Amino acid sequence: MNTIVSCDTCGQVQQVDPVPRGFIARCARCEFQLFRHRPNSRRRTLAFSLAALILYFPSNIYPVVTAEYHGMHSETTVFEGIKSLYLHQQFFIGTLVLFTSILTPALKIMGLLMITLTLDWEKFRKARTWVYKIIHIIDPWNMLEVFLLAITVSMIEMGRIATVRPGTGVFSFAAVVVLTLLATLSFDSRLLWESARQKLRHE
Repeated sequence: MNTIVSCDTCGQVQQVDPVPRGFIARCARCEFQLFRHRPNSRRRTLAFSLAALILYFPSNIYPVVTAEYHGMHSETTVFEGIKSLYLHQQFFIGTLVLFTSILTPALKIMGLLMITLTLDWEKFRKARTWVYKIIHIIDPWNMLEVFLLAITVSMIEMGRIATVRPGTGVFSFAAVVVLTLLATLSFDSRLLWESARQKLRHE
């Protein structure tokens, strides 16, 4: 069965034949990639999302930075950093960090889990579509990579005046960054509306 799609780059509306395994569909006008068959899409997305969910908790509970300065030892978690921003009346920055490093990653992970776990339930098709749209809306605000880079830069800068080491949580935090990215790249959006028989080809 042919599919009518619109190219995200040039907007060309075109009819695309079913994409066999190992092939890629490209736009007839600009040759941008429309979509390609992603084998084991559901299983890989579910595995990456579950792993990200497991590591999400230690990444926020354990310290991301430990510092020693003139004999004083301190450990900072993501939550403590946000709390410190609020205590210093940096409400906008504190809210931005809370939203981009705590809330949106959690919503994205839970959304991907909800989609992959309910693919066989036809009554959740509309809900899955809305969840997928919400993920696309919040995805630009999911700034885990930027937050991780900020931690790295602060460690380098503070290293000039103090002994700064990465905490236990920073490794979990980095793993969450990679796993959420892999989960997003692994998911084939066509699974949202394909029939159960067609989904078997992607799983």
